[in-house]
Amino acid sequence: MKDAGRHAGARWPGVVMALVAAVLSVVGGGACKREEAKREVTLGVAASLRQAMPELVKAYEREHPGVTIKATYGASGSLQKQVEGGAPLDGVVFASAAPVDALIARGLSDGATRRVLATNTLVLIGPAGGKPVTLTTLGSLPPGERIALGEPETVPAGQYAKEALQKLGTWEGLRERLVYGGDVAAVLAYAKRGEVAAAFVYRSEVRSVEGVVVLDEVSRAVLPRVEVVAATVSRAQGAPEAGAFLEHCGSAAGQQTLAAFGFGPP
Repeated sequence: MKDAGRHAGARWPGVVMALVAAVLSVVGGGACKREEAKREVTLGVAASLRQAMPELVKAYEREHPGVTIKATYGASGSLQKQVEGGAPLDGVVFASAAPVDALIARGLSDGATRRVLATNTLVLIGPAGGKPVTLTTLGSLPPGERIALGEPETVPAGQYAKEALQKLGTWEGLRERLVYGGDVAAVLAYAKRGEVAAAFVYRSEVRSVEGVVVLDEVSRAVLPRVEVVAATVSRAQGAPEAGAFLEHCGSAAGQQTLAAFGFGPP
């Protein structure tokens, strides 16, 4: 019996070591999971990229399996305010330079990471089968007919539309006819439902969309270049990975994806 006791005692160190190894394995595994969680990236993305962005994200995540990218879509101006309010975003992709540059000026975005990812074109659309109007004949619409555009204070497409109409000298005369959408998706929906006679959206919005037609295009003589501009958020935990993703968007592969969704080159 004494020999059996000695043998049992001799086994205890091995049992203890096995338990320690198991505990360390669990703890180590938890640490690895935490490390993986730190590679989650959250972006604030203009609504006009809601179709192209998932494809860009999918391609990047295939090449970087340890990274998860989440996008919050909305009007660029609204997303700008979220960053200013301390929202946990690691990078932004906006439909114009102004909100990005405003964040950089306040030290909230890193100017060194600012880049133009693509360009776009502002167009006037209307419901299929509706009255064919142009930029210069919008005033000839019958009384009661409405024109939709994004809210100029927060939606770049709306600001672009306002600038174009002001340059054409028709803004004041059309103001009573205007209805506003919270983003370009809402403006497009107005036209698709036939609730307005015309609407201002980006050309990329009407790619393969049924029920609407392009009535006119805002030329560069009327409106400066429409740009998609991005940058990382200063001091954000996921900023380095967000910057790497933005580089992917600017790569040949990223540009090919953006072109497939109707965007022009930077």
